[in-house]
Amino acid sequence: MKLIDSEGRLFGKISVVDIIVVALVIVLALGVYTRFFTKETTSVTASDDKFTYQLAVNGVRDMTVNALSVGDKVYENENNTYIGVITDISVSDAYGEFATAEGKYVTAPLVDRKDVVLTIEAEGLISSGRYYASRTYELSVNMSVPFYTKYCTTTGNVWSIG
Repeated sequence: MKLIDSEGRLFGKISVVDIIVVALVIVLALGVYTRFFTKETTSVTASDDKFTYQLAVNGVRDMTVNALSVGDKVYENENNTYIGVITDISVSDAYGEFATAEGKYVTAPLVDRKDVVLTIEAEGLISSGRYYASRTYELSVNMSVPFYTKYCTTTGNVWSIG
């Protein structure tokens, strides 16, 4: 018995063309599966990266400013994820835009309100240009972060990372 007969069949039973088509379909299916259905591994190391980011909290009362202090641990509200420790606090007067009777807009100070910029040091993961506090909570610039410390709860926007 020959390996391929005169009609192009393997062992006289299966066509060689059919085998090539089936192998091609299997290779394509594996390629599609690995491209679209497998998750990217972000890191396999156990060490944490340290990074610093700034949260801008706008228009808060003096009592909120007084409740924030260097060394406070910061947690994200929704999942209670630890997102860092405050290393610096910068306070300035808060301003807002108001319409006048003439239809113009003017910038004026907000009474009894302050703008606060918190510098926070976090441990987590830096992978592919993305920052993850506690290896799970992704932070990005302009992101709104509802957070709390031991003495206050508020929301800030990520001003800068890195």
